[in-house]
Amino acid sequence: MPAADVTRPYGLSRPTMQDAREAMHRVHGPGGPAAWSRLLTSAGIPATNLGDADLPRLLEAMARLDPVSKLCAQALNIRLTSHTHLSAAHDLTRR
Repeated sequence: MPAADVTRPYGLSRPTMQDAREAMHRVHGPGGPAAWSRLLTSAGIPATNLGDADLPRLLEAMARLDPVSKLCAQALNIRLTSHTHLSAAHDLTRR
């Protein structure tokens, strides 16, 4: 039997800053790079320091940026919350 992947409980990976960037570029089309730049500025996150620990702060700013970005933030928040809860459940069932 293969070993369980503790980073992907139930096959769900935690969203990353790269996922957020790709989502913003995808939903904003040609305006994606500018929207991403506005988002980083709004969140107070330097483009040179995109640590995944800043994702919750980025998602808060994303939800305030514009209606399309708000939907994007909601989707990423669902993934983040689901991953957090499923990871906790996975840990409990593996004890």
